[in-house]
Amino acid sequence: MNAATRKFRSVVAATAAVLIAATTLAGCGGSSASSKDADAAVSIGVEPWLGYAPWYIAEKNGYFKDQNVKATITNFDTDSDMNAAIAAGKIQAGNVGTQSALQMLENKVDVSVVMVLDASETADAIISDGSVSGVADLKGKSVAYEEGSTSDVLLNYALEEQGLGVDDIKKVPMSASSAGTAVIAGKVPAAVTYEPYITEARRKDPNIKVVYTPSAKEGLISDVLVVRNDFIKNHPDQLTSLLKAWDQSIDFYDRNTDEGQEIIATAIGSKKEDLKTAFAGVKYFTAKDNASKLDGDFKSTFEAVNKASIKAKIVSGTLNPDDYVNAEFATKAAK
Repeated sequence: MNAATRKFRSVVAATAAVLIAATTLAGCGGSSASSKDADAAVSIGVEPWLGYAPWYIAEKNGYFKDQNVKATITNFDTDSDMNAAIAAGKIQAGNVGTQSALQMLENKVDVSVVMVLDASETADAIISDGSVSGVADLKGKSVAYEEGSTSDVLLNYALEEQGLGVDDIKKVPMSASSAGTAVIAGKVPAAVTYEPYITEARRKDPNIKVVYTPSAKEGLISDVLVVRNDFIKNHPDQLTSLLKAWDQSIDFYDRNTDEGQEIIATAIGSKKEDLKTAFAGVKYFTAKDNASKLDGDFKSTFEAVNKASIKAKIVSGTLNPDDYVNAEFATKAAK
């Protein structure tokens, strides 16, 4: 699969690493963010997914410096490595899928969700060979998808809306790249995948239809910024400044989209033209968006992702968004 276009954000493999790191941290009795120094550095963990990449615009255009925040970007190839680094206090902030954040929280990693970064609107989808016109028609059919991934969350949510569950379909586990190919080859009538595989499949077979996308529930497939609570407590001004730098990046992207996409594509090791459909299917959020969203509709989104993640066996229990979502700093950054 093309990791530069969309990281496989499966969280099943991350559990052990996060638990081990959390245990190690408890034994160490502290973290690097213990000073009240306003100049404290913050390391932001990212993976090569374009939803996180506005941070590279902030770095390249000097927005961290503009906001007087000593921020560095730390690159990771897997969820498990980044989640473990956050748990161990090696980095202070991480960009993760909402379902990954839920797993971190369930595993007692001491972080808060401080911003919704982006949401997939049409960059993820359930597709079919044309024989399936709606989600209800999936009952009894073979469906290819990645278990424990964003595809799993999308499928479970869509089925739940129709009073169905994964036990009502014939599960065919495989990677997202293979899932789209399986529909083209006639191996399965339906699959859950994401860009660029959606566009590739439809280009190769015009009969392939999009059955369902996360646009039905904004934020269902989304990414959030999680920050260690000790950093939040000790360096609140730095966090506010960090979110202001993100806002500068989004403003630049909106005003200079071609240049912004070029910066992002270069940063994640891809070509801008290869990311065209992915960019078109993703929506970025500002601090102003978050000032109302985190205390508003994201709470219902959090609960919906939680429920779908339980069904997907990503997490086992229900988490209360009021305990883990902090809108204070987005609100300050928006002023």
